[in-house]
Amino acid sequence: MESLGHYLLRERIVLPGVGAMEAFEGQDVRTGIDVLAFRPIAKPLPELSIPHTLPWIDQEGDAWIAEIPVGAVKTAWLAGRLDIARLTQWCKQLVTVLHWAQERDIPVGYVIPELIWARGSRIWLGGVGVPNPEHARDFSGLLNTIKVFAGEAYPALPWREALEDYVAGHRDYTALLERLEFEGETPASKSSSSDPQAAVRTSPPAQDPSRPHADPLEARRARAGGEGVGDAVRGEGASSSLEARRARAGGEGVGDAVCGERAQDEMTPDKRPAKATSQDAPDAEKQTHSKSLNVEVNEPAQPAAASTPPRRIRIEERLEPPFEVLEPPLPSRRTVALWIWLIPLVLLLAGLGWWMRSRTPSPGATAVYPVEFRLQPPGPGASLAILEAPEGSQMPLNTEIAQLPGRVDFDRPGIYRIRVRVQGRAPVESLIEVPNPGGVTISLQ
Repeated sequence: MESLGHYLLRERIVLPGVGAMEAFEGQDVRTGIDVLAFRPIAKPLPELSIPHTLPWIDQEGDAWIAEIPVGAVKTAWLAGRLDIARLTQWCKQLVTVLHWAQERDIPVGYVIPELIWARGSRIWLGGVGVPNPEHARDFSGLLNTIKVFAGEAYPALPWREALEDYVAGHRDYTALLERLEFEGETPASKSSSSDPQAAVRTSPPAQDPSRPHADPLEARRARAGGEGVGDAVRGEGASSSLEARRARAGGEGVGDAVCGERAQDEMTPDKRPAKATSQDAPDAEKQTHSKSLNVEVNEPAQPAAASTPPRRIRIEERLEPPFEVLEPPLPSRRTVALWIWLIPLVLLLAGLGWWMRSRTPSPGATAVYPVEFRLQPPGPGASLAILEAPEGSQMPLNTEIAQLPGRVDFDRPGIYRIRVRVQGRAPVESLIEVPNPGGVTISLQ
């Protein structure tokens, strides 16, 4: 671990190729934001505005510093566990970055999962603008990265051949993007776009307003005069019998009057809904005759001897419940007094137990935070001294506490400022963060 200005370089990222370019994942000690550093680069820091790329924020000597979005994680941790929809979105974003960089003549020399961060469905590629002597834009790295993301599901990807043709130069960017967008759509939208006549087939047929509806009343008027007169006479006879029945029943025949009104509604063609049919006039004539015959059969030929008034049914509801209501017994004074004394006693015992437990020291109270120190390249040993420690630490200051390489145990987590001294070399001061599962590598230059 080494410091670069106010940036703490924690982990080195292995870049492909044999070039001298180095990449480090670090942290800004002022804000705590994660950063990505590339060195050595002699050119000034560029100003790029390409989506889905890590923005460059600072330049320290020959190093470029990019900021990692808060909450983003390395995509290398998610390799082999992505669904096809998420993988399609990520591939489309990476292809867009390479296409935009190619149009603006910006180098994208390194495309590996270790340089890509993700948060939800968005990804960010680091190192856009860093030159690579082997290739200006790493299209082969794009293909290898998608293979790592997909894992065993790569041969079954629906857009695999389109991506391979794009990397080989046999397919342009627009065709690949259309394929990725098509595979990213929902199945319903795919079916509607692939079969434009599906909506026409599934939609109900529109009714033709110019088509005439067959009306039984019009068919009756269109028939011969003799037949129309006969139907009218039968309708008048039914109406007269209904009026006679109403007069005979008077106020007591309410039920029969209602039945008569229903019968009159059935025999009146204007109140029945008309249905569109494709039959001819003889069929309509037969339907009209059947209606008249139904009315004549329902009406009795002779009036009843005596009308029976409708029976009335009265339902009486009892206001009181049919069972006895049992109320819960009131608590006695003795029970209330017992609860009043019991609750404070329980609280007092709980507080006493917590106080006794806090005063009793646990056997393993002293925590240890081990950190593994390594020398690169391996050579003569080095000594370690702590210059500054976090609050509460009992580590001795300005005193050599360990020999490196090896393991050093710290008693408090936090940021330590250390001094490493190698025989024959000038001492080097650096900041480290404890705990550090990855260990600290000291480069001897």
